[in-house]
Amino acid sequence: MSKTSVLSGKSLILLFAYAPAGFGHLRVTDALYHGLPKDVTPLLLGSQDTSITFIHRLMSIHPVVSAIARWAEEGWGEDVFTYIYRLFLKRHTKLLYSQVTTILSERIEVPKTLLIVATHFGLAHQLGAIKQQLIREKKINVLLVVQVTDDNPHHIWYVEEADMIFVPSEKTKTELLKYGKRVKLKKVHIEVSAYPIAPVFEKELTGKKIQSRIQQVGLENNSTIHVSVPISGAAVGIRFITKVIDALHKKSDRFLFHVVVKVTSYTKSFISAMKKRPYVVLHVASHDREVVGLYEQVYVQYAISLEITKPSEQAFKALCDCGKVGASILLFSQPVGKQEYDNLDFLRRHSLIPSKEEYALLLKKFFKDEKLTYDNIVKQSFSWRGIELPKGSKNAAEFILWNLENGIFTNMIHCKVRPSKGDIHGDELCHNGVYEFWKKVSELVTTRMSYRSGIRSRT
Repeated sequence: MSKTSVLSGKSLILLFAYAPAGFGHLRVTDALYHGLPKDVTPLLLGSQDTSITFIHRLMSIHPVVSAIARWAEEGWGEDVFTYIYRLFLKRHTKLLYSQVTTILSERIEVPKTLLIVATHFGLAHQLGAIKQQLIREKKINVLLVVQVTDDNPHHIWYVEEADMIFVPSEKTKTELLKYGKRVKLKKVHIEVSAYPIAPVFEKELTGKKIQSRIQQVGLENNSTIHVSVPISGAAVGIRFITKVIDALHKKSDRFLFHVVVKVTSYTKSFISAMKKRPYVVLHVASHDREVVGLYEQVYVQYAISLEITKPSEQAFKALCDCGKVGASILLFSQPVGKQEYDNLDFLRRHSLIPSKEEYALLLKKFFKDEKLTYDNIVKQSFSWRGIELPKGSKNAAEFILWNLENGIFTNMIHCKVRPSKGDIHGDELCHNGVYEFWKKVSELVTTRMSYRSGIRSRT
């Protein structure tokens, strides 16, 4: 019997709860969904609150709202925001309760356990608020598991009703526990586990595609360079992306850009403009889940060597070894919001991107247009899985070309993701985050089921 067999029992319902606030929450849900044993059939519960997407986009692009959001991310501003938002969420649960009870009532066999996996803090707090009501009125055991989708200790991720919260690093765990203790919230079990990456990205590339990827970034090759360009759910940075694409094509016709984008009112003009560019392959969908699927298929179909992306949850593809499907070199645009700075900090702590000193030296050489020699910075580049792009689309495009011409990408494409010497948190770099997640969740379910059985037998 496998360690996750408890999840396939008929007496258990597995429910994923996610919100369409950017693709991050949905991508993590998708990774966990596809990492389940084949005999487990989960249900999906998406937020019906369309304002979440609107607020997410507004916070990303509107300067005034962005400033307010930054104020609410640190210090006493975050404490005030978290307290008010948590209260708001817990008082707006009527629709969610109706959705969950409808799911339960439609089952032919009455389940004994409802296991909820939440990948959005808003839904997590709302589900936590109705948890005891479900237990009391439906006579069912309810377990709430929360997966934090960035390496960011936003206080709002502290859901005191959760049975387990998964975070990508010890740093985030420590900060969340410190916050919970300070504001006198019930202590929650927080588990450090490697970030869950879509299983398709963890598959081995064929020998032919590995060679193609290496040749794309080689110094003496003229092969087509396949570049993935995922557009965020809030359509942030479209102008920057357009200019970088055009600037790179102007410098070299080797680049072929695979743009993955959702059709929305925000992206229609962008999609129309991209259609006119023969050096762009559009991968377009109308629904969030389709976009996530398209993005994965681009990697399956092509040997993608570079990706221009935000340092959102995409940053954790840096955990993929170079021989894996998802192991393109990640070229990060300027971070927006504290969570993106924190994601970059995670990569920097594990030497998966240049340190601040290395990056400053790299930029200095770039702006002087110096040719790189085999010095310490070049040696260090063998451990990098990604690199930050400088400000401005012109600089970003030229920086990409400079790294390509100086062999930095050639070194990076051979990267093996291993903890560096002295990295006491090297287990955060494990490749099997999805497997570890379900293993630990299964242990939780088994323990709680055994506990409840013990109580019933004594009564």
